[in-house]
Amino acid sequence: MNINRFCVHIFIYIILLCVNISTYAVTINVPVDQPTIQAGIDAAQNGDTVLVANGIYKGEGNVNIDFKGKQITVKSENGPEATIINCLWTPNTRGFTFQNEETHASVLDGFTIKNGRNLNGGGIYCNHASPTIKNCVIAWNKALRDESGTGRGGGIYCFNSEGIIIDSTISHNIAEYTYGGGVYFDGNNVETDGFLRETYFQPQLINCIISENTGSGVHILDYVKTEIIDTKILHNSLRGIVCSFFAGSTYITNCEIVQNTGGGLEVGEYSRLKIENSYIRQNTAEYGGGIFCSPSGIIEVSNCIIAENIATRAGGGIDVGESKHGYAEITHCTITRNTAGESGGGIYVYTHTSFKLINSIVWGNKSDDRNPEVYISGRGIVFKSNTIRDGLDRIGQEPDGNLFVYEDNIDKDPLFRDPDRGDYRLRGNSPALGMGPQTSVGGALSVVPVGKRLLRWADLK
Repeated sequence: MNINRFCVHIFIYIILLCVNISTYAVTINVPVDQPTIQAGIDAAQNGDTVLVANGIYKGEGNVNIDFKGKQITVKSENGPEATIINCLWTPNTRGFTFQNEETHASVLDGFTIKNGRNLNGGGIYCNHASPTIKNCVIAWNKALRDESGTGRGGGIYCFNSEGIIIDSTISHNIAEYTYGGGVYFDGNNVETDGFLRETYFQPQLINCIISENTGSGVHILDYVKTEIIDTKILHNSLRGIVCSFFAGSTYITNCEIVQNTGGGLEVGEYSRLKIENSYIRQNTAEYGGGIFCSPSGIIEVSNCIIAENIATRAGGGIDVGESKHGYAEITHCTITRNTAGESGGGIYVYTHTSFKLINSIVWGNKSDDRNPEVYISGRGIVFKSNTIRDGLDRIGQEPDGNLFVYEDNIDKDPLFRDPDRGDYRLRGNSPALGMGPQTSVGGALSVVPVGKRLLRWADLK
């Protein structure tokens, strides 16, 4: 009986506690209760909501807005189309700043942030803070370069951050240092008990559009492990995504990386990237139109379509350049209709370590030399259970069972459903049914163009 009474008392206490918390959470309306967004934040306490009415907000109190470490939600009433933070290209001005160890409970929801002009983070700046940014449009902002090497993160700059960016569009921003025209993630070791300890920060990009930025779309370096999920990386002036200088494991899934001028993906300088269930299409670069892996990069690609990319030199689809310390593994991918100006229209590999191509399709690529599908040189190379047009005839190296292993590969038309419309799924009578993507990737491209049209393969010929 005493035990039952004790449980009842605990239950009542929990109910009262919840009621107490909800009683003290308030909504502060801007501009009705407070005249500016900053004034609303200053008046708020943890758990409160600052609700911002429709309008264009500018000037003191409505730009350079600082959350000041508070676990609050700053939300527009009717979304980013109706609620705009206009920084007016004023020097040293951006939309929002997070620099006081904000957590995911610090939420920015439903704003357009434009015309910011600042060092590192033209639109939003996160330093040792991990907010949640959702349902926002960050556009036409600029990160300015100076002698100290700033000018990174035209749209959003994150340092030592595990911020979550979700359901947002980051477009038409400029990074004068070229690092992260759209988004820039960086990290550093953290001092604990007087010692620097290796720490990897884990920010996330989820269901976003990163488009038409000047510089790389997303740039990741140093001690950061980034997840990029269900995101479109389009029409940026340099690579769509770059992982470099000891970046941790970047994980990309269900993404479309399309028509970036400086190439699709790049991994280098002892960084690691894993990409799966994604489209890499119609990107252009000097080396590695779709994917470029530097001598020390590590890359794993699975269940992807790598198609219609162009390299003016080598590796239209994939370029693994003089690998000495890294490795690359490609499984269940389709690499087709890529073009290289010199060699390796589909794949170019020069490795001293390890390269594996397994259960994949390499078909219908072009180059100006005798290696339109695949060019390889080096050791530690394994081709197993693939469909490769022309087989060994024009690969560039003879298998020896040791330095180059070539097993169970075929040279038969994989019978794509409708390649001229970008549908690289296989017909029911394909001889390559166990090869290429084994997931839903492979249908006609679903990406919505932003200011540019998607090309057909016929336009690229």
